[in-house]
Amino acid sequence: MTTPAPVTPAPEASALAGRLSDAIEVLTDILVGRIAAADPSYGEAGLLTEDQLAHTCRENLASVIGALAGTHPFRLQPARAAGRLKAEQGVPIAALLHAYRLGGRLIWEELTARSNGPGDPRLHDLATHLWELIDLYSDAAVEAYRDTEVLLAHSDAQIQSRLIRTLFDDHSGNPARVLDVLRTLGFPERGAFAVVAIDTEPTAPLPAKLSAALDGLGIRSVWDAQIDAYIGLLSAASPAAIDRAAATISSVVADRVGISTVFWASQAIPAGLAEARLAARSVRTGVAGAVRFGAEPVGHLLIAVPEAGRRAAAQILGPVLELPGPERDDLIAALDAWYRCGGSAAAVAETMHCHRNTVRYRLRKIRDLTGRDTTDPRQSAELYLALEAWSLLSAGTGRES
Repeated sequence: MTTPAPVTPAPEASALAGRLSDAIEVLTDILVGRIAAADPSYGEAGLLTEDQLAHTCRENLASVIGALAGTHPFRLQPARAAGRLKAEQGVPIAALLHAYRLGGRLIWEELTARSNGPGDPRLHDLATHLWELIDLYSDAAVEAYRDTEVLLAHSDAQIQSRLIRTLFDDHSGNPARVLDVLRTLGFPERGAFAVVAIDTEPTAPLPAKLSAALDGLGIRSVWDAQIDAYIGLLSAASPAAIDRAAATISSVVADRVGISTVFWASQAIPAGLAEARLAARSVRTGVAGAVRFGAEPVGHLLIAVPEAGRRAAAQILGPVLELPGPERDDLIAALDAWYRCGGSAAAVAETMHCHRNTVRYRLRKIRDLTGRDTTDPRQSAELYLALEAWSLLSAGTGRES
């Protein structure tokens, strides 16, 4: 937004202001001394150098005095440059505003000293214009400061995001690289680590309270948003803390979650990532829950060799899967409930809200269609494997009615 130029003071007042033009260097030295004495933040290591402060003071004094005197066009570039510089150097915004107040006061003192005393009408005209200019310059500097803060924060976030992503790369050829990244991110080099994979849409935000909940357990975490999942690295003092993290993540995240086994050296992060991804995909699509790698060995096996799993499902359950949608779904639901209920027809009937005879009929129907009986251990194992393969691997590729 363009700031309208302030009205120039009357010629007599402008002429008085013009007398300060030859004293810019002297005024700069005075202002630098006052700012440094009034605000210790300018003396802190890593903030503005004396030369930077002097240049900023000189440019802004010359611009304000030139605008009062009418010798230079009104321009806010020095103020915006000051705001950007002080944001980049970490000078507090309060110190920035205080410097403008000190500059305005110094100019007013010099105008008073060169006037005919407090009753000089030129001072009344200049006072209004001077403090209007100081307000305009302060506002422009603050706006530039805040814009720069946003850009710096975005840049810092991008840098951190790139660092986090490199954690999950294979650094077997340069093990020191991952240690450097861990140190930069504030992680210990050794401890109990685990990788988490949250299977979610790429546009879905990570639950805001997840990191806070993990912090409450004493667990450090960082997260990377990848194309198909959020990937996180957890660091804790003991494996027991990682165990507690699994329950916490399940309570916060409404998606499929995979958690690797606990490992102790950072070089194992890529292997942990592979485990976490495999574990997440071992949860049925549409079912929220966290699975630790190793907790679902059949699911892990099927995900690891999906084509073999699909062929097994088609070979073993093919006649059932070829039925019309409603009948197929009833038989699949009965078979699934049978295994979840430990082979109890009564429990299946209660779960499915039907009679036990209905359950037995559906299981006999499956036996007749597939040639495999749930009461035979080997045949039942084949049915279970085929059911898991179909449930895990056939989403969107065979469930159409």
